[in-house]
Amino acid sequence: MARPEKLRLEVKTAVGVGRAENVFRFRDKYVQAHGTFVATVQVEGTIDGSDYFAVGGPVSAPAVVPVPETVEFVRVRTVAFTSGEPKAVLGGFDERAA
Repeated sequence: MARPEKLRLEVKTAVGVGRAENVFRFRDKYVQAHGTFVATVQVEGTIDGSDYFAVGGPVSAPAVVPVPETVEFVRVRTVAFTSGEPKAVLGGFDERAA
């Protein structure tokens, strides 16, 4: 039986890309953007490990972004940054759990 699990995602406090995390083992994935910030972030995913695409729309306030695609890696791109500390966490069900 799959078990729920969370994974913190790196979010840069400047325009740039956070570290990609392998999320292939998760199903029903969601990314929660939270914190107090004046910024715009974009959740991105990839199947091949190198060509990333936008998942959902840009986020400029706390929100939950569903990740309906089957992706191997997820990362967060900071598109614009003014101030604060944007954070993100991915939640899903670990398929490998017994």
